[in-house]
Amino acid sequence: MTTITKGFCKKHHDNLYADYSKYSITIYDSIEQIEEEWSEVSSVHDIFFHPDFLRCIEKCPASGITPYYCIIRDTGKAVGIVYFQSKYVRLKENLRKPGAESTTFVQKLMEPIKHGVVNSINLQTIVCGNLLLTGGYGFYFKEAISRDEQFYIVIKASEKLNQYLKSIGTESDMVLLKDFFADDTPKNGEYHTGFTKFSVQPKMILELNPAWKNFDDYMESMKSKYRVRARKALDKSKLINKRVFAAEDIAQHADQIHALYKNISDQADFNAFILHPNYFENLQLALGKNMKFTTYWLQDKMIAFYTSIKNYDVLDAHFLGYDPEENAAHQLYLNMLYDLIREGISQQVSQVDLSRTAIEIKSTVGAVPHEMYLYLKHQNPIINKTVEHILGFVKPSEAYIIRSPFRDGQSE
Repeated sequence: MTTITKGFCKKHHDNLYADYSKYSITIYDSIEQIEEEWSEVSSVHDIFFHPDFLRCIEKCPASGITPYYCIIRDTGKAVGIVYFQSKYVRLKENLRKPGAESTTFVQKLMEPIKHGVVNSINLQTIVCGNLLLTGGYGFYFKEAISRDEQFYIVIKASEKLNQYLKSIGTESDMVLLKDFFADDTPKNGEYHTGFTKFSVQPKMILELNPAWKNFDDYMESMKSKYRVRARKALDKSKLINKRVFAAEDIAQHADQIHALYKNISDQADFNAFILHPNYFENLQLALGKNMKFTTYWLQDKMIAFYTSIKNYDVLDAHFLGYDPEENAAHQLYLNMLYDLIREGISQQVSQVDLSRTAIEIKSTVGAVPHEMYLYLKHQNPIINKTVEHILGFVKPSEAYIIRSPFRDGQSE
């Protein structure tokens, strides 16, 4: 963990507007107002910046999340976009496993302090990025603006958003810039003064070998013990029927789907939100053929589902859910990973993005960890000096071993 130092609204509101050098910053609270300009910048970049996806989140927001949108203009022309989410964080509710397990006498003495800190942290937070995703989905600039300058402009945009939030009685306590690969982080500290840089779990990505024309090719590239493991898992799923749902099917089974999703979200070490019950139906309508909603059935009982999104040349694993007892009996989660890989090969993408969590099991199917960094700043300068120590208290720790399932040279 490294400390970096020495660094809005609809038309019936007054737009928050300020000039920084040749750039202007304007913030809105609806994608409808700026869809054309937003699309001009984001159209060839990423599906998760597409207005249809963002509109779905706006229409069916996860619990406590309010989105805001920012257009960066140069002499009136849109050259950058920034996506914010405002969220009230109650750490006691969101964090299930605070910090590393206490093993020494001193650590056990500190337990009451640790829990006191967790119980006391309730913060209105501006997030640059998307809490529903793992990755750099906070901002994108069309023109040749340096990464350092981009960070500076984004931070200034967060300040403008906070001015608006203050005017409506929801002033933020904290700003979080989320999920940057090492190569995407700013180089010059003056552009992000006062932010604490930290990392959590890595993002797990499987690079698909172009030589894999089908799932059998993928299996053949594995070391023997991992191939045996895969076959055993696949054998345990033989009684399971799989059905791909359309939006109307998702709506019909919404209660079952939400219950399966909650089985998983309730067990997460940290969970900042609960999805809207109608999120999946609306997401399917928004993304169409780019989204696949796959369900697992045992006779007439739905026991699991997973969602995948084709994001240009990447297949992204999205949310999932399953019955824990059936997972133990049929290795549902591992079979979902294999199905995602099968789907990625079939769609001829270059990567399958498996997101965070379950690091070790994802590595057994060939995914490789990619460290991602976040930047955090408390608005109170005194409290901000303690952020690094507070993160040490509350950041969940997880021991895992990264496996290498492929024979030498078979994964590239």
